[in-house]
Amino acid sequence: MPETALLERMLRERAGELRPPEVVMAPERMGAARLTKYCFSRTALRRAVAGGWRIGRELVALDDAGRGEVAYRIDAGGHTFHFVAFLQTLPESEHTDRVIAQRWEIAAALVEGELTGERWAQLRANVPDQEHGRHDDRVLVLTRGNRSVRFFDYLVEQLAAGRQPDPAMVGDAGYIMRSTAFYGNGKFGMRSFDSFPADHPLRAPYRAQFLAAWCFRELSYDAVEHCARARSSGTAVTFARGWRTFFGLGNATGLGLVPYAFKHPRIINAWVGIRELALANVRALDGSAERLACLRGWIDRAEAHYATGTDTDSTPFLSPAQLVPVVARIRAAFEQVHDHDRPFAALMDWGMTQPPETAELVVSLLIELDEDLDAVVDELLAVDEHSEMGLDLTVSEARMLMADRFGWIDRIDPTGPAASTYWWVYSDNTEEPRRVRRDQLDLARQDMALDVATRMASLSAELDAWPADARLIEVAAAEPRHVTAIGRLFESDGLYGEPRDNPCATEYLPLQLQRFQLAQYGMDNFKPKSTDWLRVTLFQGAPRIDDAEDGFADDWVWPLRPEGGT
Repeated sequence: MPETALLERMLRERAGELRPPEVVMAPERMGAARLTKYCFSRTALRRAVAGGWRIGRELVALDDAGRGEVAYRIDAGGHTFHFVAFLQTLPESEHTDRVIAQRWEIAAALVEGELTGERWAQLRANVPDQEHGRHDDRVLVLTRGNRSVRFFDYLVEQLAAGRQPDPAMVGDAGYIMRSTAFYGNGKFGMRSFDSFPADHPLRAPYRAQFLAAWCFRELSYDAVEHCARARSSGTAVTFARGWRTFFGLGNATGLGLVPYAFKHPRIINAWVGIRELALANVRALDGSAERLACLRGWIDRAEAHYATGTDTDSTPFLSPAQLVPVVARIRAAFEQVHDHDRPFAALMDWGMTQPPETAELVVSLLIELDEDLDAVVDELLAVDEHSEMGLDLTVSEARMLMADRFGWIDRIDPTGPAASTYWWVYSDNTEEPRRVRRDQLDLARQDMALDVATRMASLSAELDAWPADARLIEVAAAEPRHVTAIGRLFESDGLYGEPRDNPCATEYLPLQLQRFQLAQYGMDNFKPKSTDWLRVTLFQGAPRIDDAEDGFADDWVWPLRPEGGT
């Protein structure tokens, strides 16, 4: 059965048990999403363990300042991959979170196959140039980033002196290096993931990018410890047990995530649908002693994690310090319902009466108990985005389809004066998505067509003006301005495909949809820097590549900050 059909069948069969889209796809709810058991980072590591992947250092050739070359070898499912990184140092003034920089301290690639001398030469000549280099189909992912200005040198100094980090100095961010992009899927001459056979270990969506990100995070540890040994070989130490997994990989994202979510409704439907199916599974469980103990353990872990965080302003989100009483309320609610026949359903019912941050944290905690979806989650994520317009429908049938799939748009006032404040365009200088006020620049020819709500409202009004027995093809021929909306009408055939918001409206807050996507990737520690961009951390607490061979438990999220030299 095709993956999209399997997902839709599962959603249809469980429809009465799922949270409705008017709740799940509301902006404030999407802006409270958190990582779950089925986020991309965690599924990637589970597959590495289940597949017996062997990962090791093939080359670490760095000078005293950490400049040079590093390669990690990955043997996975009969395939060989390498994560190859080229390191240099840059003045602090050249560090940036944006993808448009021309130079980075780390430029890297995930490549398939063996590293011959010729291959090394080719990578050395092109990977540091990233999208300006020449790449072939053996290159799967390009990535780049910089050392943390605040943390890298400090950690080197501490380890070189034989000391572990001071928790007060490094606990608020939890990363050593920060990445700015993970390009893949055929960009810049690289291999398209559609070409992977069904049994390819990186066939699942985002699997290649997250393998690269895990290796990037490993690189940050290796670089720090190398520089510490180079500075003082006699006294230098490696990271102690707690610290060796505490740090993740930093990342920052801006407006570029917003167009993706509005242009891929079937992918968004899969992401949300998997989460909601898992939640429905857990709601149906009885309260066995083992399950109750497991949930208590996760609540304990979340509370301890946030208790060692900071109170740094994270508006419009809650800071770690603000989440501590949230977890305490969840714990108290759980103790009130744990004797119910269906305690997890009762806890979720309570959560849905609470603010979104509380409710969605309850969702993440509960999904840790699900055991049913892991075997099929990779297939459910592989979505077929091709669709055909049913232009033979009558206008009456199209109206019914519109009411079913876009009946929500009237609730966000898609035709009011504030609904079309912004254009979304690609910048001429940076090729990054930007939103620009329509009353300042006329950029109609560069419009990215993210105004889904206003376009669908306009199509709805157009259909009302046509006879019920007219054909949709007649509407398209007479009014070609509606063709994009007609296509969307058939594209948006999933329960959870449409964020119920208008990104062109005056009050639109990009951070909410950005956080939703970052949580799906497996990122946390959300720190907004404006209404348009934020910093996050990936793989914080995750096992290291040395741990893969012996296997490890999928219980590493929400790590506890080590104290002193632990």
